[in-house]
Amino acid sequence: MTHKFNLDTYVDSIAAQVKHYPKEPIYYLRINQLNCIYEILVNGEIVTGNYSLMQYASATEINRAILKSGPQTITYRLYPVGDLVKDEIGEGETITTLLNSTEISIDVIRVDDINTYESITDDEKLVVKHQSKKNKETGSFIGAGLPYYEHTFTFNAQVPYELEGWTNGIDLRKLDQKKLEQAVVAEYKKIQKLYEAKDVVTLLDNYYHSFVRLAVSEYKGKQYIKEMVEEIYKPILIDNKDFQPIRDYKFSIWSQGHYVSLEHPVFPIKDKRIQGKPSFWFLFKNSNGRLRAMFRPIDLSIPKDKHKEGEFNFEFAR
Repeated sequence: MTHKFNLDTYVDSIAAQVKHYPKEPIYYLRINQLNCIYEILVNGEIVTGNYSLMQYASATEINRAILKSGPQTITYRLYPVGDLVKDEIGEGETITTLLNSTEISIDVIRVDDINTYESITDDEKLVVKHQSKKNKETGSFIGAGLPYYEHTFTFNAQVPYELEGWTNGIDLRKLDQKKLEQAVVAEYKKIQKLYEAKDVVTLLDNYYHSFVRLAVSEYKGKQYIKEMVEEIYKPILIDNKDFQPIRDYKFSIWSQGHYVSLEHPVFPIKDKRIQGKPSFWFLFKNSNGRLRAMFRPIDLSIPKDKHKEGEFNFEFAR
């Protein structure tokens, strides 16, 4: 990176690493749930979450979490609906455990070539259909009565690219967890200062490898890459950012120990406006003078070649 940030040069550098192939496959998830809220992880990375009673009609693209061909893991985390029913119809009880009728179904879908993808009927192929388990004797959801349920299953993917991604990071689970947590909070505060100073060069340098992974795994062109970069670039330049305290967070280690983040808990719900969102966030006034919130996910890893005993030499993981 140069000392003066040039958006077009930055985008060109990312685009130069994107290769194109005779066929460019994309994998999706189609999800349906009942009486629960959820988070879905692919290879330990959260790809989507639904904290409402609403069913999502559109599929979720997951190539960004697939680094290479071979076995891939999908983990779903189910939580009770809390006050969602009461909020929707104006009556009812707070639900703090998963119900007998709780269920989730996940279809893993493959499109052989995104460039010729036209219809669900003709171009989508079902790779795996997963249905949450039920108690054989009662027919009830196997996790009924629990405040949280998690399950993992696998599928095989075939993609034409191979990425290192977060796998270059050390296993953070092997470090002193209290010291690691303290170091992560301190690193978040350092990043906050970069945002406050509008240090575009340093911040975009940190985000660079994440952009490359997204662009390569989804076969993206320059225009999309530019829009993707601007989603990070423009908020850095916002004036008078009012950063909120990093507190009441959930300390999470992802992807088999390769990266760590802080986020607001999914359940129990303290404030729906920040539920499940990153703990790194700020308030600002938009062009109409209205107060708005901006959340920035900050995922940190420690590369193997930078690891030194007693030190926490973080890099952005994604």
